[in-house]
Amino acid sequence: MSYLQSAVLGLVQGLTEFLPVSSSGHLAIFKRLLGADALTSTLTLDILLHVGTLVAVFLVYYKDIWALVREFFCMLWDLLRGRPDFKAPYRRFVIMVIVGSVPAGLAGIFLKDAISELPLYCIGIALLVTAVLLWLSDRIVGGHKTMENASYRSAFLVGLFQAVAILPGISRSGSTITGARAAGYSREFAVKFSFILSIPAILGAALLDMIDVVQGAAPTFEAGPALVGMAVAAASGFLAIRWLIKLVQNSKFHYFAYYCAAAGLLAILL
Repeated sequence: MSYLQSAVLGLVQGLTEFLPVSSSGHLAIFKRLLGADALTSTLTLDILLHVGTLVAVFLVYYKDIWALVREFFCMLWDLLRGRPDFKAPYRRFVIMVIVGSVPAGLAGIFLKDAISELPLYCIGIALLVTAVLLWLSDRIVGGHKTMENASYRSAFLVGLFQAVAILPGISRSGSTITGARAAGYSREFAVKFSFILSIPAILGAALLDMIDVVQGAAPTFEAGPALVGMAVAAASGFLAIRWLIKLVQNSKFHYFAYYCAAAGLLAILL
């Protein structure tokens, strides 16, 4: 694995993890275009790329993440004292993230092996599905719900959209933001909830890959190129998040629908 291959994959991971175009689908396509077939099984590289994208989320939403962590432990302390309190906005947000993470967690555990070797044309079809979701996203009237008044049932609904995105070619950010808008979330909170909900999902995916590494299923890797890929994924992911926030606020989400449609058709032709 060369530094250039690792940097390209890091750029693809960072941009497509958060832009609504499917990181897993694009990684699968670029690995084959780069002629790096061995990289498809280099799980350690995939783990570091996931870590890079997590760094990007923490950089953008560090204030919200710190508040969530603080309120999570305060909520546990109140429960131990027999004085449960779930009314504070960030405590409700904590529960929403937990509820929303359940569907993707179950899907990752039971479907990971089944989808790991999907043929390229299936990824192309999934990208076409993503294109339809994105086209619909800007046409959803939506609402003004935030952490203060969004229901836990709506968080579970967004979690179902995230679970579907385990399929390579289905955009996680695209599907969750579309689901959040359909559930009545404001544009700003839909993006925020989508990206913070990605933290358990990315950690879970990295954990499953790490289990395979520990069990000896992954080949050795070169630390230098892999770390370069992680750094590129973090930098590009940070820029992608900031850009996407502006696009959603300005109802420009549908632009990516055309891209996903073209990428899906290319994958099918390949």
